[in-house]
Amino acid sequence: MTIEAERARYVPVEKGFNIMRAPLAPRAFVDEQRRAFARETPTGFVALDLSATLGTEHAATTPFMLARYARIRRGEMLRATLPASGEIWAVLQGAGTLERDGERMAWQADDMLALPGGIASTWHADEDSVLWLATDEPALAFLGVRPETAGRGAIDATHYRADDIGRELRALYERTMGPDTPGRALFMASARTERLGTCLPALTLTLNAVRPGESQRPHRHNAAALVLALREARCASTIGGQRLPWTQHATLLTPAGVTHDHRNAPVAGDAVRDDDIALALIVQDGGLHYYARTMGFSFA
Repeated sequence: MTIEAERARYVPVEKGFNIMRAPLAPRAFVDEQRRAFARETPTGFVALDLSATLGTEHAATTPFMLARYARIRRGEMLRATLPASGEIWAVLQGAGTLERDGERMAWQADDMLALPGGIASTWHADEDSVLWLATDEPALAFLGVRPETAGRGAIDATHYRADDIGRELRALYERTMGPDTPGRALFMASARTERLGTCLPALTLTLNAVRPGESQRPHRHNAAALVLALREARCASTIGGQRLPWTQHATLLTPAGVTHDHRNAPVAGDAVRDDDIALALIVQDGGLHYYARTMGFSFA
């Protein structure tokens, strides 16, 4: 018998149709956020790692996504080559420059970037900086593949500048909402991914705003979601019956298929300031589900 034949296993159908895995629970990664912003934290990554729950040998926040904070001290640099098809970055604090693939790009607070994965990157900080990033590394690790960097796939480096984002948000804040509008949200895309309706082929990136007294109706979808609170206001999410108040720059996990909503408390008076409007960055593995026709969005 050959070694290849010895590897063969034959599984009864009742076991094949009843594969059980530990579920993910809603949670807020507040301790990780505090560690990333602490002055004594050295330059490096703070991973939102639930691999112990997921039973994986690789770091993962959900089965298909990994989120991290990146802390870079003033005058220092962070080098990384991430085994992902693509990377989504948000600058929460600070400013600096990015060097990768022979190019140099300046970044500052409130900028966002979508980048092809697998490329050596060096992040230089001109001041104490904290960035947040999400990738599909767990999906590639599960398949046992590495990113293809020669052709760059369907991802071009894309820079969402703070000033441009600000103008788009102003229109979003004033948008008239209909009874069937899923939420006050803005999808981020690129020239190459706009037709897909996503930021990266596998991942979606949206900016969600909740004005005072508004709520995003309870809903569910088959994509897991990572919710990064950029401006907390008086907002809280209810995820699977658990109320989780927004904390600025903390990340909430919405597991796949779990009913959730986002509600911002009213404010006194008629004048609404930007600080009263809750704002979150939301990354989902929705690109995979849109492509597979399995998004499964519905209002609760």
